[in-house]
Amino acid sequence: MNEAELRELLRTGEGAKLEFARAGLRPEQLAKEIVSFANMNGGRILLGVDDDGTVCGINRANMQEWLMDTVVGSFVSPPLIPDYEEVATANGNVAVASIHMPKAPPTDCRLSKRGRGGRIQPSPLCGTSA
Repeated sequence: MNEAELRELLRTGEGAKLEFARAGLRPEQLAKEIVSFANMNGGRILLGVDDDGTVCGINRANMQEWLMDTVVGSFVSPPLIPDYEEVATANGNVAVASIHMPKAPPTDCRLSKRGRGGRIQPSPLCGTSA
């Protein structure tokens, strides 16, 4: 995706297939968005964008690693692999995570990370059921 294509998405605004997210989102909140898109035929999450479409940029040098390991690896079950790319803008980079519907839905998100004691329960924030 180039900057012109990104600007077009920003003009279109959020909808059933597009979510804007500030880069400081907690991993379980982002997992909820990923799971929602995975269970609803896919979509895109633009990280580093305010809800009004203003680019604020991402503030992590390792955003892709954080997304795959911390968010998806720890909070999404079964794990899925979003397509990832970054688009440079004058206001900072925007991370684009494209979520596809998995072959074996439903996808669910966890309340806590794997391996942190006890049984892992689905999060009531996820809005999906196992």
